[in-house]
Amino acid sequence: MINMNDLHLSSDDRSNIQTHLDEFARRVTSIIILIVVLTGIWSLSIDEILRSVLLKLDPCSGACINIFSPDEWAGTRWLSASLLGLFTAAPYAMMQAYSFARPGLLPSERRALVIWMVSMWALSLSSLIFTISIFLPWLYEYGHTFNEDSGLIGRYDAAEMLHVSISIAWAIILVLAAMCVVIIAGMSKLLWKGNAGWWRLRIHGVMLMLLWLIIPDGLPGLLFTLTFLASGLVEIVGWRAFRAPIPIGHGLMDLLDIDGGIYRVLYVDCSCYETSPSIKPLKGMGYISYRSVCRDKEQQDRLLDVVKRFNADKLVFSGCVIESLPIEYVDSLRFLGCKAETLNLAHLSAIRTDDNLIDCELAMACLQEPWSENSVNQRCKEILAESGINTIYYGEEIPFGLNLQENESWITNPHDSLIQTLEKMDISVTPLSN
Repeated sequence: MINMNDLHLSSDDRSNIQTHLDEFARRVTSIIILIVVLTGIWSLSIDEILRSVLLKLDPCSGACINIFSPDEWAGTRWLSASLLGLFTAAPYAMMQAYSFARPGLLPSERRALVIWMVSMWALSLSSLIFTISIFLPWLYEYGHTFNEDSGLIGRYDAAEMLHVSISIAWAIILVLAAMCVVIIAGMSKLLWKGNAGWWRLRIHGVMLMLLWLIIPDGLPGLLFTLTFLASGLVEIVGWRAFRAPIPIGHGLMDLLDIDGGIYRVLYVDCSCYETSPSIKPLKGMGYISYRSVCRDKEQQDRLLDVVKRFNADKLVFSGCVIESLPIEYVDSLRFLGCKAETLNLAHLSAIRTDDNLIDCELAMACLQEPWSENSVNQRCKEILAESGINTIYYGEEIPFGLNLQENESWITNPHDSLIQTLEKMDISVTPLSN
């Protein structure tokens, strides 16, 4: 579905909301069916699994775990079987989630999602084994010593022990999931202090909602403790990521204009299938190269990803003409607050036959915003000082059929002060138009 006031990628389509909801419902239904089938399979051996788990959790030298409520125990059995079904269905669920989300994600977000899902699968398995085999047996044994010191005889409800164990294991997995999101987002340069509030709201919100959902109602102390520890651990792990400065990449630097405004300008060196020459960008500009942005949708998505992650305010294309880009793509750049202009090097390189790139260099030198007119004038003077050029043609666009000689050059739409500067250099400045 396309929204003109939103960010849209090449994979976006014009499907209505109901189409996406139908696709989501189909994928969720297939996951639920698989979980139900796997739950039934696990239910055949759940008694042996729970018996083995309870033997590990039993803190007494002799057996002190009993079943006080048969109906609650039956519910615990099915809950355990369904959790095992959910865990074993996770790989299929991850594939369905990625397939559904992929069209709406930027390349870096896709990589981050895949890394997070794979990492969480491995960490969940490891943490489940650690929790059941080491942590919970130690925790129950430690708690049992208080009863022995008080002269009490411990009798523990098997269903309640498993409920608490499931809650703690699930809490550990949730905390690990939230910590992984912070770490991966920070390493992918998706998270920094400028959007930390957005990330905090969603990470803490989803984690605590799921945490409170699984904690038993009769354990308010556990609810408070896990909430405090979970939020604290996420903040500790994300200390640097939540306070990181604006991401830096591709050589982008903060440039100041004459009013003190900050700009980040990215030079997009697109060869347009080897029809556009490559020239050196101005100092402070970022640099990235592509083969053909205007024709390759994947390259367009990658460029949008760079603009969004590194907060580029302006794109300067080498050869691509802005009008050749899809309208939706230009709208996406505007949505991200990024202006776009072109040097039109593909056309500039075709107006002479001597392979001189002075016209292209002048086009780069004439860039303004954030640079001042004085900076433009000085750069052009330096280029023309020893070039042998004595005639400059100019206009709003390159005239059709223009063929320059060795002592001639072209500047597109120069400002008045530049024309005056060139005239003071004894260079003939002549307007041309179609």
